[in-house]
Amino acid sequence: MIRLQHIEIGYGHCVIAQSEEDIACAKGKFITLLGANGTGKSTLLRAISNNQHVIKGTIYINNTNIINISDLDKSKSIAVVLTNREFSQFLTVEEILYLSRAPYTNFLGKLTPSDIAFVEEIMTDFEILKMRSRRLSTLSDGQLQRVLIARALVQDTPYILMDEPTSHLDVHHKAEILLKLRDYCHQHHKCIIFSSHELSIALALSDEVIAIHDLKLTHQSKDDFIASDMLLKMFPSPLLDFKDGLLGLKINDDKSKTS
Repeated sequence: MIRLQHIEIGYGHCVIAQSEEDIACAKGKFITLLGANGTGKSTLLRAISNNQHVIKGTIYINNTNIINISDLDKSKSIAVVLTNREFSQFLTVEEILYLSRAPYTNFLGKLTPSDIAFVEEIMTDFEILKMRSRRLSTLSDGQLQRVLIARALVQDTPYILMDEPTSHLDVHHKAEILLKLRDYCHQHHKCIIFSSHELSIALALSDEVIAIHDLKLTHQSKDDFIASDMLLKMFPSPLLDFKDGLLGLKINDDKSKTS
């Protein structure tokens, strides 16, 4: 379980989000992280993954303070898909996925047949098998996003953090990928926490919601979140309407009649 105990995150002494109660994220849960732009979603994911930007409070991974977890053990516990892409564009799809098995290989980095079979399975599930030999520099943004998602799953950790995992995909692929991730989470008993601006799709598929609004972090079931008026508070606009978690538009189509 990931547990955030009275956490405050921010920069220097500037708090951008804080929780008044402990937040506990269990394995087997598909959790959406929601908030307007600039409220601290990416900062929270970095805090959970590497204890960055933590002003106050403690982050626990399976009851161990994250600051006491070695880099190797952390790489076996948490996989991350962030918006920054710091890797060599000369790597092939296959190579970057194989590198993600590094926490489990020996000091020579030798892959076992089971490692290779596992990578093949993920490539097949996320429809990137045919591009296995292509260099990352030749991929479209959408193709690369699929590869980065697959890389996190290949790392085979109990906790997976994703910052806008569908940001470069068209609408039907956004739904497809989030559904695949939800099913993967449930079938393999993982905890996936992902930020998203795809409100309707994310809420339709999520089990729970972590929300950031007015500097406060809250965590509740999807049904309780939808039943609240939090969406209207987070995204106030006379043009937007939220009903049962679905985003709609308030448009006056009345037209003045002409004689």
